[in-house]
Amino acid sequence: MQSSEKIIQEALKGGACRAVPISPRQIVVDERVRLKCRVPLCDGYNHNLMCPPNVLDLDNFRNLLSMYSEAVLIQVRAQGSGEEDVIAAELHVQNLISELETKALMQGNYFVAGFGAAKCRLCPECVGVHSGEECRHPFRARPSMEAVGINIYETCENANIPIKILDKENLYFAGLLLIR
Repeated sequence: MQSSEKIIQEALKGGACRAVPISPRQIVVDERVRLKCRVPLCDGYNHNLMCPPNVLDLDNFRNLLSMYSEAVLIQVRAQGSGEEDVIAAELHVQNLISELETKALMQGNYFVAGFGAAKCRLCPECVGVHSGEECRHPFRARPSMEAVGINIYETCENANIPIKILDKENLYFAGLLLIR
């Protein structure tokens, strides 16, 4: 069984509504995604340790992405459309990606790398860049797909699991695991 098949099974057990293999070549990196971190200015930008400009720049990410041959894209559905539902779903993705990354590592995938949804939600407030403090959860915190410039909508479409933009009735959040 390929690594991605085992990870897919674990993702579904962990509460993902969808988990599919995707070729890293189907992952769309677009500068405009990072522009949305700045226009309008996201409250995580240059504050949250897992947000731009504190994460890989797009050229470095593209280069690293080209070194992978296997990936898994997951989706988690929010239980509702309220702010608490959204935060819970984003946190679920973050925790699930961290767990899946550990499991993939234990399977011998030494270069596995995970990316969550939206900004890191592990702490009610990030210690932030300007505090000089280190991340409180360095082994669980992950940058989001958006933080490294991944166009989630096109990438999900490439994996045949599209997300409708601003569909308040069906809010889905995606995470990504680069495996090999």
